[in-house]
Amino acid sequence: MKYCMHGQSSSAVAEACDPVVSFVFCRSSWLRPRVRGTKMLAVGHWAVVLLVVAADEDCSLLVVNSTMGHRMYTKDGYCAQKAGDSGTTLENNVLEFEGTKGATLYSVQFTPKWYAFPPGQPIRKDCATYDGTKLTFRVGRRPSEDVRDEFMSGANKSSILKSRVKLDWKCDQIPEKLNFVFEGLATFVFRHGDGWFGREVTLRFAQGHNSGKAYNWWMGSPETCHCPDSDNPRSDGLVCRELGFFPYKGPNNHKFYVYPRPI
Repeated sequence: MKYCMHGQSSSAVAEACDPVVSFVFCRSSWLRPRVRGTKMLAVGHWAVVLLVVAADEDCSLLVVNSTMGHRMYTKDGYCAQKAGDSGTTLENNVLEFEGTKGATLYSVQFTPKWYAFPPGQPIRKDCATYDGTKLTFRVGRRPSEDVRDEFMSGANKSSILKSRVKLDWKCDQIPEKLNFVFEGLATFVFRHGDGWFGREVTLRFAQGHNSGKAYNWWMGSPETCHCPDSDNPRSDGLVCRELGFFPYKGPNNHKFYVYPRPI
C-alpha cells in the first residue's frame, strides 16, 4: 500500500517490510512553517511527499486523503483487501438495473477507479463484480458522513439520484450518511433486434442507511449527470451522457431503471 503523507520531512521515513521509498517534491502555497518550542522548522514553499511502498501484492494501490474524506484508488479494478475489525461483517451488497422506455437491458458491467468506506470495515479484493443486470459490492456496512462527503464531492442535488422515492419525486435530495461509495466506468448493454449495443459512462454508486435493515442506493456523477428539469424529472430522469436513469418506485430499495438516449 502507498501512503501519501503531506507535509512530512525526510526524517519521517518509517521502516516497512523491504519498502521502496521515493520522494516527490511538489509546490505548496498553503503550507505553513511548523513551530516546536522556540525553534521553527521552516519547510518553505516546497513540501516533501513521502511515498512508502509496502511489499505486498497490492503495493501499487494508492491511498490519499481527498478534500472530504479517505479516498482509495484501485489497481486494474481491484481494491486493497482488508479483513476488518472484530465484529464487522463482509456483505454482498447487490444493486440491480432494469430497462425502461421500451429498452431491454441485457447486462451491466462496472470497473471501479476509486472507492471510500469507513476505517475498520472489511472489503474484498474483487470488491465490485457483475452478473447479468446486477452489480455486487463486497464491503462492510457502516454509515459515515465522510463517505457521504466523498460521494457528494463536486456534486449537487441535480446530479444524483436516490433509488426509492415517492410518486411525485424531484431531484432535490442528498444523503445524510453512506456506507460506501465507488466511482468507475459503467457499461450498459441493451438488446436491439437480433443484436446488442452498449453505452459507457463514468458513475458513482453508493449505499445509504435507513432505519432497521433498509439500505437504499444513490448514484450519479458531477461530471456526467444532471436532471434536465429538477422540478419535474419524471420525463427524462437523471441524464448521464447517453443514458437516462429513474428510481424504482416500489418496495425494492436496490434497483434503478435505465434507458439509452436518444430514444
